[in-house]
Amino acid sequence: MIELVAITHAAAPPPPARLRAIPVGGLLAVVAPATEEEATAESLWRREELVEELMADCDLLPVRYGTRFADDEDAAQAVAARHATLAAALDHVRGAVEVSVRVIGAEPRATHAALSELARDAVERPVQPPQVLRGAYLVDRDMVDAFAARVAQLQAAQPGSQILCTGPWPPYSFSDRP
Repeated sequence: MIELVAITHAAAPPPPARLRAIPVGGLLAVVAPATEEEATAESLWRREELVEELMADCDLLPVRYGTRFADDEDAAQAVAARHATLAAALDHVRGAVEVSVRVIGAEPRATHAALSELARDAVERPVQPPQVLRGAYLVDRDMVDAFAARVAQLQAAQPGSQILCTGPWPPYSFSDRP
């Protein structure tokens, strides 16, 4: 039993030692041995560390935790069946990372618009009060510092509000958006 961790380009460097890459027509399915442990905060963070380690060396599409296959052939068939969609999504995130923003007490539309100007793509997520905006932004790697500076400017211009920026993260919110 193996777990699919990420999809990347065939030209990507070899994955870290505990991962393996299965070639699938110009893409690589990066897999790890599946474990029988239940999903805990600790196991999820260990997996996140793997994905971030892989992200440091290549563009990737992270795959949902727990996506398992019996063997390499089954994983390769699943990736091949979605090859065109995955290749387009991978091209979309090439050279970019995800930055997450949560806002409390600031004007959400103006904040989202100002941050979207620096992003290649943006997704708004459902909010939980007192949040007024929860967004994910696909930001070019070389624009992350400028994005964080814009967040700081917005925070300074809106006293009493809270704008939390985290990342860079693997592009989870953009893995299925060609």
